[in-house]
Formats: sequence, structure tokens, C-alpha cells
Amino acid sequence: MTRKRTIERRWVLALAVAVIVAAGAQLSARQSLTAEWRAQHERQIVDELIALVAIPNVAATNDADLLKNVALLTEMFRRRGFTVEATRDAVSPVILASLDVPQPRGTLTIYIHYDGQPVTASEWTRCGGPFTPCVIGPSGRIALGAGVTSFSPDWRIYGRSASDDKAPIVALVSAVDALKAAGHNPAWNLRVVLDGQEEAGSVNFRRFAAERAGAITSDLAIMLDGPRHPSGRPTVYFGVRGGAGLTVTVYGAKRDLHSGNYGNWAPDPSMRLAQLLATMKDDNGRVLIEGFYADVTPLTPTESRALDEAPNVEALLKKEFAVAQPERAEERLERKLNTPTLSVLAMESGGGLDAPARSAIPRLAAARLEMRLVNGLVPAKQTDLVVAHIRKQGYFVVLDRDPTDEERVTHPRLARVDRRGGNPASRVSMDDPMGRAVVAALSQNGVVPVLLPTLGGSMPYGSFSDQLKLPTVGISIVNYDNNQHGPDENLRIGNLWEGIEMLASVLTMAK
Repeated sequence: MTRKRTIERRWVLALAVAVIVAAGAQLSARQSLTAEWRAQHERQIVDELIALVAIPNVAATNDADLLKNVALLTEMFRRRGFTVEATRDAVSPVILASLDVPQPRGTLTIYIHYDGQPVTASEWTRCGGPFTPCVIGPSGRIALGAGVTSFSPDWRIYGRSASDDKAPIVALVSAVDALKAAGHNPAWNLRVVLDGQEEAGSVNFRRFAAERAGAITSDLAIMLDGPRHPSGRPTVYFGVRGGAGLTVTVYGAKRDLHSGNYGNWAPDPSMRLAQLLATMKDDNGRVLIEGFYADVTPLTPTESRALDEAPNVEALLKKEFAVAQPERAEERLERKLNTPTLSVLAMESGGGLDAPARSAIPRLAAARLEMRLVNGLVPAKQTDLVVAHIRKQGYFVVLDRDPTDEERVTHPRLARVDRRGGNPASRVSMDDPMGRAVVAALSQNGVVPVLLPTLGGSMPYGSFSDQLKLPTVGISIVNYDNNQHGPDENLRIGNLWEGIEMLASVLTMAK
């Protein structure tokens, strides 16, 4: 190589380094301005989230409440300069909020959902119920008088969807506010899709994505959902689990029978159901159904390395959730997210424990089973494997219907299986340039994000990655210990503050 070429190459390298350093300095300054703006507007941000969480949002149960969510969300985005439209669906409309900026680097499509899981109000121990959100600190409830303008990062907001998934909505609009206050627009055009049925299958959204593909096609799709890694690091995921489910009902006599007169004679469906379920897993938690793991797509070397580099949080999780030994304790949680699950979510027999006590052997017992699936697994096939396993245990199985009297007297072991359908898992390459750009934007002050091939939950990730063929990543903002899907769901306020800064970085990231 000539001396001239050497000098030119060094000059190009020095220029590239200078550009990177300058970009990093600009990003650091922008983060500082975002944090400064947030510190001055903490009460405004919390009030906006509390107002949103206070509107009931259980998917597909109360059309009026869901439409109230739509109205407030529409107002929130229009106030930030977005144009907003909603589908004409009578239940759980899809909202599309669009913001175009001068000289954009491209377009980002951001998916968030505004519906939430069902609630049993009596199970909630904080704030008076799932839709009366409040702020709780270590010493109890925080009275939000006019003088409260700052919030400790360790305080929490309790209420259904405080974490899953209304906090990311408020974090996003607050990031836009912060950038504009600092004299910056987002560097990308934004297409924000708000789904009102994520917890109930996203039927409207999936139809919207097929019919309005042009409206949400972009350079990158970003899913804002799911908990951050328990280590507290920013978390980026490149796929989600799919799901499938079924309800298994085991029968005894045609009607409930007196436990004294017919005990030791009438078959006990509760006991038989327990015995049947026990054949599906070994003592260590591994599923024993033949072929259950056979079609799982193995992790790539890049994906496996990312899991090895994630902080080990097993001790933290066992302490937090009071678990002496998790299932398959030889493997870390991050690896188990990439294998399918089989869980019993509910069981019922004899009217349930909350029913008035009665001394009768019940006529049936039922269990609702859920499977979380990973790449390579087909929901219908996994369900068929479970049905085949039940038959191998000596049961005559009827599908999606009640057995006849003739079937009852003919088959000593009789089960009904109701199949609930499902969706396949989705996963994309960790090496996509747009995915790497997100990771770079979230890598700050020597802290790099935890990279997960697969998030534990399920969502319509594949509508973007598989159907629209878009580069797709997910970003998790909320705390891992948020009681998601259960009573006393909560959001650690520090995660909201950090989420605003994280999204401001993504909205201004380089390609």
C-alpha cells in the first residue's frame, strides 16, 4: 500500500471516528435534555397515565368502555400533532396515529395495545380496585395533592394495564413532547398502531394489517410490550411465542351423587382429571407428551451467544417469587423462553371452592390448558398431540361436543376436548441492520441491552415480520415484577422515566 493510500485511509478512519463521537455527543446531550424535560413534567406524565388506566379496558367485554379508551387516545395523539383515524369496528377499534416530520430518515411503525386482561375486582388489594389507579410508595399510598410534582422512581402505579400496555403509550407521547420541547422532532416519520384486542386474539388488528398494509409498511416495525429483563437492562427481543389452548373435561356419573351413598362406587372425575394431568409432565417439569418438542427450531449460534451474555437472574427470581426450585432448574429462564410450555391455567369441579359446600361427587371436572409455542411448532399439530396423549391414557375422546348417553355407558374413561385454536410463533434474525440500529440506540454509558430471541408472551409480531416482511423488533420498558395479567398489576415509575429516554433515543436513532 502506498504512503498516500495509507494517509487517505487514516484520514477516512479518523473522520468516521469523529462522526461517531459527534453523534454520540449529540445523543448524550439529547438524552440529558429529555431527562431534564421529564423532571419538570413528572406530575403531568403521571396524571396522564392515571387518567388512561382509570378507563376499564377488558378486551371485548364492554364496548362503551373501550370506545372511551379510543376517545382519550385519539385526543392524546392529536394534541402531539398526529393525524388519527380509527377503524369502524363496533368492538375494540384499531387506532392509527401518523406523524410526518421534515427530512425523515425513514418511517417507523410502532405497535402498542390498549386493552387489558379480565379482572376480578375482589382480588385487588391496592387502590380500591383495578380501575381506581393510585401511587404506592414504601410507606403506603401517596396522596397526590397539588404540591406533589416529583415522583420517586421506586414508587409504583397500581391498576389494570398500568404496565401491560398503557405505560408504553404514555412513554411514547412523552418522548415526542420531550424532543419537541428541546427543539427536535423525531428523526423518523411515525405510524403508531394501537390494538384493542391483543388480549383476545387481535382479530381486528390482523384484518387491518391485511387490508391497510400500505398504511403501516415502513423501514422498521417496533413492538412496545412485555417486561424488561429482571437485571434492569434495556431489553430488545426479536420474536414472540405463539399459543394454542384446549379445555379437557372428564366425566363421572350423569349427575352429582351423594358422597356417602355413592362414595367408593361413583367414579370421581376430579381425581381422574388430576391423574390424567399428572401424566403430561415429569417431576422436573418436562412435558411427557410424545413429539411435543420434536419440531422446535434450534437457536442459531448468534441467538445462543446472546442468551449466554444475559445476566444470570435465577437467584433474584427465586427470591422475588418465593420459589425454592423452578421447573427444569438446570436451565436458565432465558433459554426456557425458547421452548414450548404446557400449563394448567384453571380447574373446576363441583362448582369450585367458592361455591357453597356440598357433599356430592361431581359429575365432571374440567381444566383449561394453555401452550406457549416457539418457532417451528404448528398450533393445530400441538393440540393434536395432546389429544393423542389423552387417548393413550385409555380415554375415549369426543371433540368440541358433549358425549351421548350411549358413549357414557360404553366407555369407562370418557373425556371431552374443546380446542381453542391459536397462532404460530415468530422470530427474526438478530443480524438485521435495523435491529442493530435499535440496539445501538439503547446502548448507553457502557450498558448494552439484553437481547432475547423470543419474548415469553404472545402478540401479533408475525403480522409485521411474516405477513408484511418488515424488519421487526420488540422493546420492553416495564418492570419484570409488575403482576402482569394478575391482580395488583403495577408499574415502577422509574421504568416509565427510563422508557421515555429510551424511546427518545430510538426516535432519533441513525440508520
